[in-house]
Amino acid sequence: MFETEQANTEIHELCRQMIVRIEKYGTLEGFADSDIMEMLKTMKELLEPLPSLIEVVAPVVVFGDIHGQLADLMQFTKEVGRPPDFQYLLLGDYVDRASKSLEVIVWLFCMKILHPQKVHLLRGNHEVRRVNAVYGFKEEMIRKRNENLWKVFNDVFAELPICASINRKILCMHGGISPKIESWTSLTEMSKSRAHAECERGIVVDLLWSDPNRKEDKCQFNKIRGISTVFGKSAVDDVCNALDIDLIIRAHELKENGHEFEFDNRLLTVFSAPYYSGNNANCGSVVTISRSLKLQIVTLKPAKGHDSMKLDKQTMHDFEANFQPLNEDPAKTLTCQYNFPQDRTKMSSYLGKYSMFAHETKNCVKANEEPLKPLVCVRPAEENTALAAIRKTMKGYGLAISLKDDNMSLESIRRKLGMSDTKDKLAPPPPVKTPTPEGPPPPSPPSIPPSPPSSAESA
Repeated sequence: MFETEQANTEIHELCRQMIVRIEKYGTLEGFADSDIMEMLKTMKELLEPLPSLIEVVAPVVVFGDIHGQLADLMQFTKEVGRPPDFQYLLLGDYVDRASKSLEVIVWLFCMKILHPQKVHLLRGNHEVRRVNAVYGFKEEMIRKRNENLWKVFNDVFAELPICASINRKILCMHGGISPKIESWTSLTEMSKSRAHAECERGIVVDLLWSDPNRKEDKCQFNKIRGISTVFGKSAVDDVCNALDIDLIIRAHELKENGHEFEFDNRLLTVFSAPYYSGNNANCGSVVTISRSLKLQIVTLKPAKGHDSMKLDKQTMHDFEANFQPLNEDPAKTLTCQYNFPQDRTKMSSYLGKYSMFAHETKNCVKANEEPLKPLVCVRPAEENTALAAIRKTMKGYGLAISLKDDNMSLESIRRKLGMSDTKDKLAPPPPVKTPTPEGPPPPSPPSIPPSPPSSAESA
């Protein structure tokens, strides 16, 4: 008994340390593979007794897809609160697509171990080995850890519940409903899909993969996904009537506003990954459900619009295309291309002896004398942003200074590049009042140090 309690104390402390490291630094560096294995062993033991249908009592916060977007998950926890003060129900798709899948799933697993009654995780279609082997999680695990650890994660994914009910009035799953649902018994007697083939048949495949049919009111094969079915309004009404529920909440689909009500407000889709994959200007939402089953939507909106994101992506693509190391052998000296504008006098305060892009290294040498090709803007000239307009005036490319600015105005970028005669002038200090004999002298105004030059950064 004492050994068990001591083991629980040790694994709980390990989970707390992992959570702190992830939240503070966004990484698991410093933790050995054996530490993660120990956490996964505990997580699997915690999930194995759970049925495919779990019961949740409101109040609860419902999350949709996260897809490795750690920063957005952390922002949502700040907006809606976090366990153990608040209860979470997550509808799957924690991994793939973005670059922090490992950190996201470890953070969630650690929170589940620390607060098993307050954190509930359902399985999504990306928590299936055949899927996350293709869409990023396996590659990330091999890069950060090893393939064996990726397999252990998938063994734990196989123990995740498939669906959940909230107060027996709201049914939640990742994908959607199935025409095979006839009563609560259909869900309570459903077994977990621990083998690959079991994830692709029966009710489970629909709960993980199905989508609403918005073109016609009938169930048929899901041609877009190539698996499962699509369901119409009649199917939603039939399931709600058969189970005597008021609402179905699912995830699985990107939504421009982060969420969408459909079919007479009986179906709610929630998607919790704003700026999805770095390619979409979509919002992300979570649903807070009160004790009396009142819903409130909390939405995060990206700071940039789709056009700005498209331009940033094209810029990054062009920089990467221009960076071509001459030596493929990493043991040899790495070389890179660089280029200065013809008039470098105005750049001297911002650039060092060499200007590089795409990476930082002390082993770079000049590769050739030919100027790099100018970047191609993907938008018409009359629609160019301030940053694109600046590019048109530059005589060379490969500048490694940061162009980030609080307001990104055209004039501020020009000043940063040394292309404008306008200089920021410091406001004169306020006059110092003469102290009166009755009171102590007022404190002198703080001195304003001169702004240091912008340091070179990799593009």
